[in-house]
Amino acid sequence: MKPLAQRLLATAAVAFTLASPLAYAQTPAKTADRWFIIQSGTLMADATKPIATKVSVIVKNDKIDSIKPGFVDSIPGVDSTTVHVVDLKDKFVMAGLIDAHVHIAGQNWVAALRTAREKVISGVTTARDAGSNPELIFPLRDSINQGLAYGPRILASGSPISTTGGHGDHRNGNFLESLEPPAFDSGICDGEDECRKVTRRQIQLGADQIKLIATAGVLDDSDTGLEQQFSLPEMKVIVESAHLMKRKVMAHAIGQEGIKAAVIAGVDSIEHGNYLDDEGAKMMAAKGVYLSATLTAPADVLKRALHPEPGARPLSKNTYNKIMRMPEAQPNGIGRQVRLATKYGVKLAVATDFGGTPSGEMVLLVHDGGIKPLEALKAATISNADLLGISDKVGTLEPGKSADIVAFTGSPIDDIENATKVTFVMSQGHEYKGPGFELP
Repeated sequence: MKPLAQRLLATAAVAFTLASPLAYAQTPAKTADRWFIIQSGTLMADATKPIATKVSVIVKNDKIDSIKPGFVDSIPGVDSTTVHVVDLKDKFVMAGLIDAHVHIAGQNWVAALRTAREKVISGVTTARDAGSNPELIFPLRDSINQGLAYGPRILASGSPISTTGGHGDHRNGNFLESLEPPAFDSGICDGEDECRKVTRRQIQLGADQIKLIATAGVLDDSDTGLEQQFSLPEMKVIVESAHLMKRKVMAHAIGQEGIKAAVIAGVDSIEHGNYLDDEGAKMMAAKGVYLSATLTAPADVLKRALHPEPGARPLSKNTYNKIMRMPEAQPNGIGRQVRLATKYGVKLAVATDFGGTPSGEMVLLVHDGGIKPLEALKAATISNADLLGISDKVGTLEPGKSADIVAFTGSPIDDIENATKVTFVMSQGHEYKGPGFELP
């Protein structure tokens, strides 16, 4: 990793932080404990348990300290002037939302910082980054954890693992770049030995999980179809290498046979799964593989193809044709794989991809995927925490767990559209949005 990139990001993170009122108004001296009382009109601490009313969530620093009945306004033994009381007496409060598929850091660190801020303000308190520039995403993750930058907790993949000329090979379309070998940190590999090495390399750089590009993609403008790109032995060695080093594997998989090959290889989640069929769904259910359908992505891509914005870069003919052949382009196509997955009991994650929010994704899962609002809320919290392997930290609100809290103006159980009306966000004990306060 280049020291210059680290210095630039660290400098930008500090400047970005100090430029905001949160650095002064919401962060007490390091030696003082940070106390919050979240007075909650309706509290869903656990999406699998009964809802409580008129309770107070006590937060100490970055953890849930306790949950008390009634609206308390003080903490025994704690100076009241050091306690911040948040009035959410008429709000629906629950565990923070987890986005299981995002891309936060591209080639520009300023944009990466902006995206991280936008994510957390939208209610995302934990984000699984599905592939970003390693020189940006790892320092950004660490800067957020150290309080130097705003954003959700990030679980970073680093560079996706892709074949030469595959969906994750960014040299595609650039003849001169394609003449050069891929950078060692790029994640490009061919053959079992190379794939084992680049997987281990991403983990060495700091990857929290591995992103495997199992099939071709829609927007890469390649003419290689949408099916499997790695051989099954290559996929197996990537998964084995990751699992041996205690990392889960998320697989970009669109075509039917590529989905099945990834499941056979032992991946932990299928990302997108657009062409999922009955056999593939049965295989996923049998192996406990999650589906991160990212319905937001095809909905957005279809909009770009059918109703391009003025001045937008036109899609190539090849890309346009791939989009229009997608299941999502057919009547009732959005959510098809979700409806099929639920038929066979496949576990669902809430994930967005580029752009969008978990709140908007849950709306699509309910309206187009056919699941119930409570199931969507469970997927965005408990299920996503399980998929990411951090159920001991997040997914529910209980003493000892991370203070990741979100609130809505109305109940998303009654109307899932209320999930888009975020009024309060706390991630790791830091308030990012609340009554009378929001980051600029």
